[in-house]
Amino acid sequence: MTTKSLLTSLLILFSLSGCYTTNNFGFVDMQVMEPATVSLPDSIVNLAIVDFHRTQKADETDLKTNADSIVDRYAAETLKGFKSQTDSVQYFNRVEVVSNGLDFMPKGLLFPDSVLRHKLSALADSLGVQTLVALDTVWLSDNSKKTQLVKKVVLGSRWGFFNALGDSKTYWKIYTDTMLWIPNRTESIAYEKNNRYPKTFVEVLDTYGENNGARVAMLFVPSWKWTDRLIYYSGNDEMKKADTLATKNQWKEAAEIWTKMSKSDNKNIRAKATFNMALACEMLGHIELALEWVSKSYHVYDNEDHKQKCMDYINILATRLQQERKLKKQFGG
Repeated sequence: MTTKSLLTSLLILFSLSGCYTTNNFGFVDMQVMEPATVSLPDSIVNLAIVDFHRTQKADETDLKTNADSIVDRYAAETLKGFKSQTDSVQYFNRVEVVSNGLDFMPKGLLFPDSVLRHKLSALADSLGVQTLVALDTVWLSDNSKKTQLVKKVVLGSRWGFFNALGDSKTYWKIYTDTMLWIPNRTESIAYEKNNRYPKTFVEVLDTYGENNGARVAMLFVPSWKWTDRLIYYSGNDEMKKADTLATKNQWKEAAEIWTKMSKSDNKNIRAKATFNMALACEMLGHIELALEWVSKSYHVYDNEDHKQKCMDYINILATRLQQERKLKKQFGG
């Protein structure tokens, strides 16, 4: 993998809860990067996602007449979602999207393991990639009855993963999504009388396809996730100034005030200031220092509710520290 800097993008949104002592707190929304599920070797710099699925024939099923095109569209959106997710973090040098995998391998992935490994390795070489992510099968299951107000459609996909440089085995994984859909009168006519999925159904399906592709990509690339953190408020004038600075994303300036207030004779203010200092440290990318501050806050104020908040944050920061170490390895640091 190429070395890249890890940035934490922060958006600050506060919501006030409670009105006294350590029950006077709010929340900060923030976006953090989480490591990929699978750590790939540094030698893998290019990857290809290949569509091998065969069109599902509507006349061979109890599905609607346009089910085949629905499945094809879902597959196309899945590839789009995969590419979008990998591009969002620029993790690989190149991600190749091959929508016509059957042109390279007309029989798809229906081969004994030994033959399949040879063919996938040859395909990877021809594409100039070290890993293949193969969309093997896509299916749509619709058992909705005419009398049901809420229609339920199950979408499934089977994937194969092949590393041309390492373990020559092909690994398989299946994903399913259940799409609940309430058609209006016009859509019901198209669905029941005309035996077709209406346009609005297809538009919603696009989102499911993109999300499916993004989910598969997260196996191999780090991803951004929204989360929140607790922040203490106080009626103290200096603490109010720090709160205002924090809402403006001025964490260094807020930290200067919290550092001063962490020496207050008032243990309630001291507990809040030390806790908020931990938050400021995390926002500024100093996870280990954040752990030191929240541990300090735990011992400042002998209050069970406050101690539980500290323990919860300690666990969060410990997890983040592990994730940061894993991210550093995944980004070749």
